[in-house]
Amino acid sequence: MNHCRRIAVLSLMATLGLCAAAAAATVTISPLPGTPTALPNTQISFLGAPAGSLSAISVVGSSSGRHSGKLRSYFSAIGESFLPKKPFTPGEHVTVHARWANAGANTTISTSFTVARPGVVAQSELPSVAGTPADVQNFQSLPDLHPPTVRVRVAAGAESAPGYIFAAPFLGPGEWGPMIFDSAGNLVWFHPLPHGQNAADFRTQVYEGKNDLTWWQGKTLSLGYGLGEDVIMNANYRTLAVVKAGNGLQADEHGFTVTPQGTAYILAYSPVHASLPTAGGAADGLALDGVIQEIDIRTGLVMWEWHSLGHVEVTEAYSTPPASDATPYDYFHINSLAVNSQGNLLISARNTWALYDINPSSGAIVWRLGGKKSTFKLGTGVQFAYQHDAEWLGGEEVSLLDDEGAPAIKPPSRGEVVKLNLKTHTATLANQLIRSPGLSTTGQGDLQALPGGGWMVGWGELPNFTEFNAQGQEIYDAQLPAGESSDRVYREAWSAQPTEPPAIVAEISQSAATIYATWNGATTVYSWELLTGPSATNLSVQSNTPQTGFETAIPAPIASFYEVRALSASGRVLATLTASKAQDG
Repeated sequence: MNHCRRIAVLSLMATLGLCAAAAAATVTISPLPGTPTALPNTQISFLGAPAGSLSAISVVGSSSGRHSGKLRSYFSAIGESFLPKKPFTPGEHVTVHARWANAGANTTISTSFTVARPGVVAQSELPSVAGTPADVQNFQSLPDLHPPTVRVRVAAGAESAPGYIFAAPFLGPGEWGPMIFDSAGNLVWFHPLPHGQNAADFRTQVYEGKNDLTWWQGKTLSLGYGLGEDVIMNANYRTLAVVKAGNGLQADEHGFTVTPQGTAYILAYSPVHASLPTAGGAADGLALDGVIQEIDIRTGLVMWEWHSLGHVEVTEAYSTPPASDATPYDYFHINSLAVNSQGNLLISARNTWALYDINPSSGAIVWRLGGKKSTFKLGTGVQFAYQHDAEWLGGEEVSLLDDEGAPAIKPPSRGEVVKLNLKTHTATLANQLIRSPGLSTTGQGDLQALPGGGWMVGWGELPNFTEFNAQGQEIYDAQLPAGESSDRVYREAWSAQPTEPPAIVAEISQSAATIYATWNGATTVYSWELLTGPSATNLSVQSNTPQTGFETAIPAPIASFYEVRALSASGRVLATLTASKAQDG
């Protein structure tokens, strides 16, 4: 259990290297003071309070009265959540007081917040595109697997960064789900999701010291956000954790960030009743509140929570309220979150055209980049619109995908790197990545910094993705079928061996046979060794066929028994299987 965490957040004596248990000076309580839209099923989070240090907890709703409950401790950080036995009443004001024993003294800590009146919105999903048979891959040995086809326009060369490509195709032809493939478009791993579900933000992250796969999965609403949960899977393709939003919410697809401490930042959209006349809306309209939660992965408890409606006015939006009061006003549209070495959170809000640096303790906005209230004076070429995927870079630089639509503002879309001067409050354009011919996406997308100074751009709602070198030149370009969408595309290092065995099938005619072999997700197979004979106990080696693409066709003689071995580059046997007969001629 890691007790030395949140050093900067909890105002600890970090320079002395002291542990939070000994040096914590504050407790952060969520919902944060003044939150106007906490959910009725919210828990009260006391981040920084060691187990046993809290007493005389008082939670009182102005309508629901006093709330009893129980305390549960976090696994990955010092702190506890108070879980009320009953929900709060929508619209009421709640006050929280507790006695905290700190360094031999008792201190009263408190927060107060307002409970939202949750709204009901349509659950309709986005329409999909069928495509053509050529848009879908098919395999003899895995006949039920149908990922979309990848077509390469500019082949990768020596300048391309190492690693595979990670995407999460949906809306287009074929099955939907997390997908890994090489630069030639050959499938490495595909995980089809149940009908009606899709994946997003599929990449690798370090969890408990190991490089694992992470993604969001659920359903994407036509309103532009997701309802689902986040998944962590290891290099044997075994699920380690499923991370869910708390306090009555479901996780959104726009970001899932695992921390070294074993927590995760997730995003959520919360439709609530709100006063919107200042933005041209109804006095009792519906708004989408952008929510950030830090979740203790092991326990599922909410450690910290932030609401956009408590920090960003609806008048900052460039979008206009919908004509129907039944449709929520998506004034903010949070679509990414990144954490820097000091623990500060960088988020992107599509509909305010702004990035926000958030203090991870108080929730206060440290600065805004872009939008109607920018802290920085924007230099030539910096202005962006409907952006996605804001990331921290070194040297006071940030990156983003400048969508410039929809509606179109100043196309084409581009990757953008911005240099910030925190002293003069100026922002200058450090780099931009524009494909030729230019592309204009209507949403989603990402810009990934690669080893060696290059960049990978996923063009979001367009099926394309492009790699640039450090000089901004295109060195790789490919695409999924028309109509396909992947919210982000990454190039990542990955090594894995599934616990599931390979798939082998033999197609036999009167004079010859072909063995088809695949191992979904295996990255260490170098070749396939074929053995034949009259029985399982009487076999001899016939051939050794190099691994070619996802499915390898192995020529074979007519025999009574076939055995196939997956070999590593050193010749080590990774798996051994008997080939079933798909056709006996």
